[in-house]
Amino acid sequence: MKKLFLTSAVLFIIGINSFAFAKTADSKNFPVNADNMYMISLTALNKLNYGIKELQSSSGYILFTANNGNEYLLAVTSLGEEASNVKITKLKQSSPLTEIQNSVYVEITNNLGNIPIKAN
Repeated sequence: MKKLFLTSAVLFIIGINSFAFAKTADSKNFPVNADNMYMISLTALNKLNYGIKELQSSSGYILFTANNGNEYLLAVTSLGEEASNVKITKLKQSSPLTEIQNSVYVEITNNLGNIPIKAN
């Protein structure tokens, strides 16, 4: 009975959290594997003339500075073989986020057709 209660409590908490996270627009899923999405994200930030301060390809994050001087963190996580998630967060509470997110997501979407393919 105790296991049933704990299992239902955990599922309830996960359900509430997934509902809350579904309402936020700070991350977006793409039908591209995480390695290619990391490179596409770098390309998008470069094209937007954002300054790259630090990058870590093994953990999938990029610390960058936008044109307004504020710092943001972009993290790419794998959702499987052919899907990934890109999340952008601000480092200062007073920094604008939605305009930066929208511009990066639009640029990533524009670059989805530029994925390199393996030569045979």
